[in-house]
Amino acid sequence: MKNIITCTGYGGTGSSVVSDLFKEFDDVKSFGDFEFRFLFEPSGVRELEFGIVENNDRLVTSYYIKKFIKNLDNMTSYEPFFDYKFKKYALEYIEELITLEWDGCWSQDILDANVFKKIAYRIEMIVLRKILNIKEGGVILYPKIFKEKIFYSNVDEEKFISTTKSFLNKIVENCDHENKMNIVFDQLMPPANLNSYLRYFDSIKVVVIDRDPRDLYLLNKVEWKEKWIPSDNIHEFISWFKNIRIYKEYNKDSEQVLRLKFEDFIYNYDKTIKQVCDFCGVDSSNHIDKKRYFDPEKSINNTHLTRKYVDFSDDIKLIEKELSQYCYAF
Repeated sequence: MKNIITCTGYGGTGSSVVSDLFKEFDDVKSFGDFEFRFLFEPSGVRELEFGIVENNDRLVTSYYIKKFIKNLDNMTSYEPFFDYKFKKYALEYIEELITLEWDGCWSQDILDANVFKKIAYRIEMIVLRKILNIKEGGVILYPKIFKEKIFYSNVDEEKFISTTKSFLNKIVENCDHENKMNIVFDQLMPPANLNSYLRYFDSIKVVVIDRDPRDLYLLNKVEWKEKWIPSDNIHEFISWFKNIRIYKEYNKDSEQVLRLKFEDFIYNYDKTIKQVCDFCGVDSSNHIDKKRYFDPEKSINNTHLTRKYVDFSDDIKLIEKELSQYCYAF
């Protein structure tokens, strides 16, 4: 069985330092900074579990199954990593979870349909109700013409987890691992609610990377200008930074999780590399290309940015006051 390692963070916090670092090891296959987010993104595996196990319903469950299947068409970027069989394995996975299916549709299918389908549905309903004077029942031709189906699954949590484990084991074994025992996937799970995702694996190591809020604020404010980080308003940034980390304050991490500061990979390089290797079960003697992909002497330029961007001193003081526990001691 492969030794699976993943890294994750809070957006811009430098989690790819782990996947870059492990590219330097002889016995590790790291896929770099490509993000394998199919477990937790919308229409992913976790949402599928919610729809089947936690929110099971004779109709609503079909909605989540359809969302999962439809979303596979948006995941073509995954194919090269899994011998162009990712969709094939995912469809086999969902087939194992489906208890029954039949030709049919319900109101949510119409709401999700394109304009052409909506018009076809309305026309058939008008013909049935107004012309043929059929007052009861639903459409007859619509599901046949558009090959609409309703799905249902009655699997419990135990069955869902075991089926998901089999699916993940299959894609890992068939990924381009170059016969190496250690495999690194970036972003397999989010930094919060980790215990929900750890259930999907027989064994996995998760390294969560965080970053000094002052540097993150300045990087986005001045350089990145990404709109998914609210750096236009300092108060919004502080609230955002604090709230997306609250979850870890009242959820205890398992022994499969290691949380580190991005800055420690730079300012405490040797100690941190050893800590990561020991935690992940990787032999540090196989670190044959040191600093080829992660060079702390280069990455240091993206730290301690308060010295570079002095015009934001008031904002920085506010961050240091409100987010002091997250500020790195440079």
